Amino acid sequence: MDMALEGESGVRRVATRDGHTRPIDIVRHVVCVLALMWTGLVNGQPFFFPDSTNYIRAADLAVHLASGRTISTVWTARYAEQLPPARGTPTAPPTNPEADHSPTANDLKSGLVMSGRSPYIGALIYAGWVLGWFWPFVLLQAVIAYLLIIMVLRRFDLASPGIVTAVVVFLSLTTSLPTYNSMLLADGFASFGMLALALLAIPGRLPRWQVAFLVAVMVMSAIAHLTHVMMLLGMTATLVLLRLLDWLRPPARAWYAAAGTIVVAVLALQVTSMATRAAIGRPPQLLPLLTARFYADGPGKQFVDSGCDGKRFEVCRIRIDKPYDNAVWLFSLDPRYGAYMLATPEQRRIMGEQDVAFALAVLRAYPVEQFTASARDTVRQLAWIDYDALNQGCGTGAECWESLPRTVRARFMRTPSGRNAWPRDLMNGILYATVIASLLALVVTMPMLARRDRVGFVLMRNLLVITGIGMLVCCFFGGAVADPQYRYQGRLIWLPVFFALVSAARLRHAAAVEGVPR
Repeated sequence: MDMALEGESGVRRVATRDGHTRPIDIVRHVVCVLALMWTGLVNGQPFFFPDSTNYIRAADLAVHLASGRTISTVWTARYAEQLPPARGTPTAPPTNPEADHSPTANDLKSGLVMSGRSPYIGALIYAGWVLGWFWPFVLLQAVIAYLLIIMVLRRFDLASPGIVTAVVVFLSLTTSLPTYNSMLLADGFASFGMLALALLAIPGRLPRWQVAFLVAVMVMSAIAHLTHVMMLLGMTATLVLLRLLDWLRPPARAWYAAAGTIVVAVLALQVTSMATRAAIGRPPQLLPLLTARFYADGPGKQFVDSGCDGKRFEVCRIRIDKPYDNAVWLFSLDPRYGAYMLATPEQRRIMGEQDVAFALAVLRAYPVEQFTASARDTVRQLAWIDYDALNQGCGTGAECWESLPRTVRARFMRTPSGRNAWPRDLMNGILYATVIASLLALVVTMPMLARRDRVGFVLMRNLLVITGIGMLVCCFFGGAVADPQYRYQGRLIWLPVFFALVSAARLRHAAAVEGVPR
């Protein structure tokens, strides 16, 4: 016979008298976790993105070097010939001289390693590869998402089995959450870190294991990508503002977690830099993202065409034809459109070092034009949430996904993603309709909560403000600094849908309480 137990936040939980979880609850948990990774399961393997191979090979290369070059996998061969010879080993000519000189973003022979790809998230993805074709990494993200959803619902006294299951299934069927859980990227940890900080900042008791879990999620999010650190800084500044307004008094754990996570992220960057310098002789090289962005926006091109301040920047001395966006400017090998990848490794290194200085020079020369362009890029990023990650096929030619090892590529080509078989337009339609409906639902339910459930309203208001600032910071760095694309906002867009569900459920709960005779 079941009995009701009272949780630490007033949530009613159901368990058996002897404290053991019922089999039906285990089944429910399994179904929810699988629902949060269903697109990957249907695809037959996790989703690749062009950056995925950089993460995997970075970790693979670290293992290869740490083992004295004795441990190799199918991922090792691509860069093995570019490594400097081990001590005492005679230098041998490359087996494929033509490939040896082909331009790639990472040029180990020239000591050029692209920064921005976290070796720590790469290690997690690589561990997933070693343990089982990346599935452990996908499972980890699905479990983290599930636990965070439960914790948020618990803070709103809504964590009954029925509500949890309904919310998870709805999010899984209508949002991009399962897809980003199934992607071999750091993107999933962006929303995880945001929710973790928000949960720590909301007053109320939390068991020690939950605090430890949330801090661990924050740390993993921060060391997974540089943009996550900037989002964390923006949300921490928001906590300060909310405290000054007396809207929220975050517990000490939130301040300690935020400060500690930022310190760990900085230290992690330093460790990465030192390790890269020890391996190849130079620290990681940042891409000239601002140079490419400002050039594609227009003011940067005007600056170059007008003389480039006496041609004091390296970008002024390379050939630039007619790139139609900054990603093409950076990575295209077509002389009509590309620039960065067609430059020499030394020129690329200098452009990376001069990136911020070039951007400041453009801002001084064309402040109104560049600020206008940056605002436009941010707004564009804010509204771009498409499902473009689903279909990654590019044909059957040898150049299609040549960055994948042969066996991995062959398997990928047979998946719905490799065959472009996912109904992307239909899924985009569902996603956009759900997001629009959710935003409207928040507009309707928040004033009603303010009148009928002040506690629920304050909780949701603070949650929306904290995570909303994180989303705006993400949109700025994704749109105005890097390159507007679906991923940056798409990985976060499930949060407004989730919050709308929570707000509606809390309002329904308040209505039910009002209807109970006293």
